[in-house]
Amino acid sequence: RPDHGVGRANSSEMAELLDKPLDEIIKMDTGGGNRRRGGGNRGGRGGKAPHGKNDGSRRRSRENSTPYGVTHRSGESVADIANAPSGERTLKCSATTNPKKLAGSIALVCEGGCGEAPLILALGASCVNQAVKAIAICRKDMLEHADPTYLSCFPSFRQHREQKHGALSLQCDKETKGPWSSSDVDLTVASGTNPSSTAGAIAGKIREGCKVAVRACGADAVNNAVAAVAFARTYLKDEGIDVYFVPEFEKEPVGDGGERTVVLFRVCKAAGSAATGVK
Repeated sequence: RPDHGVGRANSSEMAELLDKPLDEIIKMDTGGGNRRRGGGNRGGRGGKAPHGKNDGSRRRSRENSTPYGVTHRSGESVADIANAPSGERTLKCSATTNPKKLAGSIALVCEGGCGEAPLILALGASCVNQAVKAIAICRKDMLEHADPTYLSCFPSFRQHREQKHGALSLQCDKETKGPWSSSDVDLTVASGTNPSSTAGAIAGKIREGCKVAVRACGADAVNNAVAAVAFARTYLKDEGIDVYFVPEFEKEPVGDGGERTVVLFRVCKAAGSAATGVK
C-alpha cells in the first residue's frame, strides 16, 4: 500500500490520495519513518525559528471574524477542498483525529487550488488540542521544502460562542518569514488557567512591543492557550493590531532528570498592524 505521509507520496500516489474522500483519508494509516522533502532549509527545529522577525507576512492583517468563511464541504475529497474557493477550504477536527493525518490534509490544501491555507473547525478541548498538534506537525514538514513555507494560525471564536472556549475556528495562513527566535515574555498556561486573564497579559505585552511565548501541556491547557490568543485578538482589534500564533513542540525538564513535551506558542504581531512599543 502506498505511504500517504506528508511529503512522501510520489505523483501517482498523490493523485490516488486526492481522489479519496476526506473521511476515508482520516481512517488511513500514516506509516512510519522520517519524512524529508526537497533539499532546502531545515530550519525550525529544536524550538528555534529560523528567520527572525515576523514582519514579512504576505497576508493582510485580519479582523477577528473568520477570514475565509466556515463552509465545510462534507463528504468531499481533499482534492475538492484543496481546489475550493475562499470560504470553502475547511477541514474539521474531532477528538479522535490523528494529527499526522490531519497535517497531511492541511499540507495538501495549502498546495492546491488558489493556495490559501485551510480553516480548521474544532469543538472542545480535545479537538483543539489535536488540531494544534496537526498544525505544528505540518509546519515542521513544510519547513523542509526546497521553498519553505511558514505556517501560522489566526484563532477566533465561532459566532457568539465566546463563553464556550472550545468552540474555535483556527484559520491557518502562510507567512513568508519565520517568527522571532527568542521571547521577551514567557507565559505558562495550565488546565485551570483563565484564558481571559492570559489574553490580557498577552495584549498588554504586545502593546509594549514585546515578543510573547506561551507554553501549555495537556489538552485543556492547549485549549486555554488558543482561547487566550483568540481573546487577545478581540482586545487588540480596536487598536488596529492583530496577532497570530505559531505552534511547535518543545521538550522541558521535569522531576529528577525527566522531561515532557509541551506546545510552545510564539505569539506574533500580524503584518499591517499598528505600531506598538519601541521594538
